[in-house]
Amino acid sequence: MRNGPESPTLAPLVGGILLGGASRRMGSAKALLDWQGESFVERIAATLASVVPEVSLLGRGPDLPARVAGLPTIADVAGVEGPLAGILAALATRPEAAWLVLSCDQPLISQSALEWLIGERRPGRIALFPRLARGRIEPFPGIYEPACLPALLALAGGGRSGSLQPLAELAHVRVVPVPAALAGELRGVNTPEEWAVLRRDAGRTAKDPHRA
Repeated sequence: MRNGPESPTLAPLVGGILLGGASRRMGSAKALLDWQGESFVERIAATLASVVPEVSLLGRGPDLPARVAGLPTIADVAGVEGPLAGILAALATRPEAAWLVLSCDQPLISQSALEWLIGERRPGRIALFPRLARGRIEPFPGIYEPACLPALLALAGGGRSGSLQPLAELAHVRVVPVPAALAGELRGVNTPEEWAVLRRDAGRTAKDPHRA
C-alpha cells in the first residue's frame, strides 16, 4: 500500500530501519538475530519494501548480510542520543519525504500491520504512532512527516536522552490504538530474556496452531 492519487496532500513515503547501535542490553547485534532462517534485518527490510518504494538503513550497525548490505545507509546525526539521531538524519537526507521508521528488533511485523498504519495517515498531522493498551506510544513502527522536524529538533535540544514519548503530547501528532489482531506484531526484542520468551512463545504456537 503506497501513497496514491487518493492522498495528494500527503508527502511521499519512504522507509528506514534503525540498526540498533551497540545493542548493549542484548549483548550481540539485534539486527543479526535469526528468525525462521533469516536475520531480523533481512526480514524487516523485506516487509518494509512491500509497502514503500525506498528503504534505507539508519545509523551504524554490524556487518550485514548481502541481501541488505547494498541498501542506502544514513549516518546518525552527531551529538544526539538514541533513535532520535537516526530519525533526524533521515529527515535531513530526504526533507520532502515522510519516513516510516522501524526498529531492527521487531521480527514479527507484517505487511498488513504496516498497511494499517499507513492507512491512518491524515493531512495536517506531523507524526503518526500506534498505542498499545498499556498507554505509551510505540514510536516504531511510526511515521514521521516532514513537518515533524522542528518537534524532533526540540527534543534533541531538550536533554531528554532522545526519548520520543513527549511527541504524544503534541496537538498535531496522531496516535491510534493498535487493533487487537496486530498488537503482537509490534513486539520488540531488547534483552536476552525477551529473546528467549519470543522463541519460547513461537515454539508453543508451532506446536498448537490454534493457540490464542
